[in-house]
Amino acid sequence: MRRWRKGTPEEFWVAFSDENGVQLKYTAILDRLAKERTARNEELARKARAEYGDRFAEFFSYTKAGQRHVKVRACDIAKTYREIKNLEEDEDEG
Repeated sequence: MRRWRKGTPEEFWVAFSDENGVQLKYTAILDRLAKERTARNEELARKARAEYGDRFAEFFSYTKAGQRHVKVRACDIAKTYREIKNLEEDEDEG
C-alpha cells in the first residue's frame, strides 16, 4: 500500500508492469517489492559498515543469553541503521 500511495497510479503501474506494458499480478508485485527491499537493505548494511568501521559492533549487536552477537543479516543491520539515523524505510531510497 505504501508504494501505491507514494505516487500516482500511473507511476505505480509503470514500475509494476512487464516489458509489454501488462500489469503484474499481486504475487509478482510482492516479489519485485521484496527484491527492491533486499537491495535497499544490503546497500544500507554496506553503508553502515563503512560509516561505523571499527565501531560497528558497538552499534550493531545484541545480547542473547548473556552473549554479545554482532548482527550479520542485512535486514537487521538496515533496521538498526534506520533507527539510529531516524529514517523511515522510504527515506533510505535516495
